[in-house]
Amino acid sequence: MTRFIKLTDMLLNTNTINKILIKPNKYFIYINNKKFDGFLWLIGGSGFGNFTSLNNTTEIEVCETNHPIDYKIVSEWINKY
Repeated sequence: MTRFIKLTDMLLNTNTINKILIKPNKYFIYINNKKFDGFLWLIGGSGFGNFTSLNNTTEIEVCETNHPIDYKIVSEWINKY
C-alpha cells in the first residue's frame, strides 16, 4: 500500500487518514492530527507533571470540478485498493 499520496499542493501520509467520505464528484478526506502536550516539575530528585494527548481531525475536500488532477489521483488510489 502506498504510504503517501502526492496532491497538487500537499503530500498526505496515508497512515493518518481516518476515513474518506465519497460523494458524487467529491471526496472528503479526514486526517487525524495527534498533538502531545505536557509539563514536568523536578525538585530535588522527585517531581510531578501532566501529559495530554489531543486528537484533532482535519477535513480535506477534493472536488472534481475545482481540483480535477487531485480528484483523479485520489480516485485511482481508492480504486487500486
